Amino acid sequence: MAKTFNKEIIMKTRILILMSLLAAGTCVKAQQALKSAYFLEGYSYRHQMNPAFAPERKYISFPFLGNMNIRLNGNVGLSDFLFESKKPGYDLTTFMSSEVNSKEFLDGLKNNNKVGTELNMQLFSFGRPAWGGFFTFDIGIHSDLNVTMPKDVFSFMKNGMGEGRTEYSLSNIGMMTRNYMQIAPGYSRRINDKLSVGGKVKILLGMGYASARYDRMDITLSDEEWLIQSQGHIETAVNGYGLDFKRNDNGDMIIDGFSSTDGSMGLTGFGLAFDLGATYQLLDDLQLSASITDLGFMSWKNITRAEAAKSYSFKGFENIVFDENDPKYDGNSIDDQMEKLGEDLQEMFLFTEDKDKTSTSSSLAATLNIGAEYTFPLYRNLTFGFLSSTRISGKFSASEGRFFANVSPTKWFDASVNYAISTYGSSFGWIINFHPKGFNLFIGSDSQFFELSPQFIPVKKANMNISFGINFPVGDLY
Repeated sequence: MAKTFNKEIIMKTRILILMSLLAAGTCVKAQQALKSAYFLEGYSYRHQMNPAFAPERKYISFPFLGNMNIRLNGNVGLSDFLFESKKPGYDLTTFMSSEVNSKEFLDGLKNNNKVGTELNMQLFSFGRPAWGGFFTFDIGIHSDLNVTMPKDVFSFMKNGMGEGRTEYSLSNIGMMTRNYMQIAPGYSRRINDKLSVGGKVKILLGMGYASARYDRMDITLSDEEWLIQSQGHIETAVNGYGLDFKRNDNGDMIIDGFSSTDGSMGLTGFGLAFDLGATYQLLDDLQLSASITDLGFMSWKNITRAEAAKSYSFKGFENIVFDENDPKYDGNSIDDQMEKLGEDLQEMFLFTEDKDKTSTSSSLAATLNIGAEYTFPLYRNLTFGFLSSTRISGKFSASEGRFFANVSPTKWFDASVNYAISTYGSSFGWIINFHPKGFNLFIGSDSQFFELSPQFIPVKKANMNISFGINFPVGDLY
């Protein structure tokens, strides 16, 4: 009978898994500056990408508006899941439609499909020459959210059970958000005419953390048996809020929502990180630079945690009763057995309370930057550069190579245009920076999308960021 009801059961299984992933998402990177400004000496916040870069003048930021950076990264977009419909009266259809070829859909996806958002807001910052070098001090707020989905999730949704034995490995499904305040004193110094070094200490005050992850979800489908094995966890650390639990029919305490608690709002974590950097003038017209930023950890306390580690085997329906007058009809009808199957599958994805773990620690998403800048000898206000950036963050890791053309026609204005190839696709970046003595205004972007749906969802790859700021540079050039 498993074969007879194969189509209906697989559809129910797919829907249940999709619902579980969305539910995990509702339960809920380190700081990134504007890379387009990496080679602009008039940009006051270059030290956030390489602490060896000293600002050209001492400065003080406009409170809350000194450096605002909003970022969205993704290697997928709406066009990866919506396709032109061949049916009269319809413009588009989803990837689940029989009109859409499975190979065409899956070939457009990555092995790991990622989307991330990030907000960095500078509350206050200043910098000034001190102790034979340059001292900087920043206070800011950082918030990020990252999601990753393997291609097999969408292959399972689209194809279900194929001919014979079909296996899916839906591991590394994850979502994580971290929110913290950062206090960061930094110092840079010229060692000689060629070498400059710098460092920064970052004190991190945690305001909220959540992680939902399936480390393992193996699904095996065949005519004889369906076997599902899963292992995952959800954990949150937000003072004043927490996961709600209720007892199910089996006596397990399962997640029932997320709400406020009797606790007061406040800090729920602490972290420490370091930035290290150097620049070296290899030739008169060629400067090399390297840095590693956000090398450190974050520790969260008062964790609310839930685990999912279950196995499920289904070998088909048995003892089906079709006669409504049969005394065994209740509980054995096809409707009852389908409903029971659905309940069993839902149990597979329930997270049960884990009281043993009350704290957790993890490393930050460190970033390795390696740059080279060449000054054009025929017009020394024009430079060309290359920057390699590698973000080290487990399943959320990413890399990028960016090519620059930078110009500084006057002492109070500079600009850059650049092109990047990265984990998230290609992008165009730019910045314009006005920095006369006494006032600084900049606006720029490392990437942007040019096509949105009516619901303001990116049609192509979801890559966008915008950065702007107002500061007050004072004094002589450093």
